[in-house]
Amino acid sequence: MLTALDLRSLSGAAIGFSARIRAVACLLLFAALPLNAPAVQAENIIPDFNLLTEDWKPYHYVEDGKVKGQTVDLLLGILEEIGSSQGREDIVFLPWARAYRQAQTEPNTILFSTGRTENREKLFKWAGPILKFDSYFIGKKKRNFSIETSEDLHQYKVGVVIDGASAALAKRHGIPQENTTFNSEGVLNVKMLAADRIDFIPIQWKNFERLAIEAGIDPLQFEPVFLANTISLNFAFHLDTPDWVVREFQTALDDVLARPGHDDGSSPSDLN
Repeated sequence: MLTALDLRSLSGAAIGFSARIRAVACLLLFAALPLNAPAVQAENIIPDFNLLTEDWKPYHYVEDGKVKGQTVDLLLGILEEIGSSQGREDIVFLPWARAYRQAQTEPNTILFSTGRTENREKLFKWAGPILKFDSYFIGKKKRNFSIETSEDLHQYKVGVVIDGASAALAKRHGIPQENTTFNSEGVLNVKMLAADRIDFIPIQWKNFERLAIEAGIDPLQFEPVFLANTISLNFAFHLDTPDWVVREFQTALDDVLARPGHDDGSSPSDLN
């Protein structure tokens, strides 16, 4: 006949055996999982982005201490759509050349609004377009320029922004390096154009008007002389950004743009 002590010993042995069985079962289950299971889980998490831009009204600017703009509102709609908790306070304004370099060196960086040009195509991953517009070589009216081909521009001095779309346009049209003047800000090119230190700036007309007014210069002294390109503005992603993140961002962008009443900012009356 079994004593109480014997019963307790048998019970403890059974519990120990059961625990060992569960442990072995867990090990077998873990071994059966795909090796990339943790990566799949992590892949579903939208990262926090470094959101970089420049001051460019009405698309992205700061007024009364608040980040505003048509593209800012679009970006906030996209971030909400993809489940990100980031907002206006996460948007950082930098000089364009600095932001452009940082977007190529810091992972999880988005740079906007970025002209998608041929020489930039492989430097970033892209979502867009946000909008499209024409850029021109703009010069003084009183000069009465007659420009019919890109080659006609090669004899003139052209002002561009370092690493900006204007620099890409000048290169695309074959402007000689010795005739290209690089500045850190577009307003400096406008001042040089007014002072006859350069002959042309490749730029969107409405953007030129805004910069001229900012510099205290009458934009009516100038005119679009030669079509430089039709440029699309986009969100540019650091190359290490996973493709699935860019795809989700693009899908959200398309959804936000398709919403009734959305203003894409492409109407000339909306541009300053």
